[in-house]
Amino acid sequence: MDWTVQDEGAAVRLPTALASATSAARESIAIFTETPADIAARESLLDRAMGAGRRRKTSEKLRHGRQPAPGLAFVARDGEGRIVGSVRLWNVTLGRGGRPALLLGPLAAEPGLKGKGIGSALMRHAIAQAQSQGHGAVVLVGDVPYYARFGFSAEKMSAVAMPGPFERDRFLGLELIDGYLDGVSGVVVPSGRRERRLVRYFAA
Repeated sequence: MDWTVQDEGAAVRLPTALASATSAARESIAIFTETPADIAARESLLDRAMGAGRRRKTSEKLRHGRQPAPGLAFVARDGEGRIVGSVRLWNVTLGRGGRPALLLGPLAAEPGLKGKGIGSALMRHAIAQAQSQGHGAVVLVGDVPYYARFGFSAEKMSAVAMPGPFERDRFLGLELIDGYLDGVSGVVVPSGRRERRLVRYFAA
């Protein structure tokens, strides 16, 4: 499978991901910065990949009514332009003192394309972009065997909590700046920009 990253007109080739051994032609996948025009297709993808229950998760409550962190929402498109993957990062603060960080998720790939490296490519791109912007850490709730490959662990998260039900052993952090999570304790709080809502005013 061929990979490119396309951001505001620039294209950079990523390392080749897993290719299908049975396919005669290699499928082209590219990563783009998300635009407002992608919202409907992204939401449809998330419903297919994660089910309606995704909206009841504590992480979703932190994202509700907020916009993603600037420049940190990405989609993967196939050769025909269809959205086949998505990841977004969100501004939060961690515990007492309100240390800024990013909450990652949801990460999703088209169910029929799982195992093709879409999620991994989105993760690596998102982490690299977050680091280039100077962010100190990324946190998430997810499966340790999967996210450990990107450097996430629960090692420094034992004193940090989500503001609702969560699985402690799946609450993971990644330092983008060495020592950034040292001594952090308290509850994760949303801190990103609020969504803009269209309000119409009617004359009496």
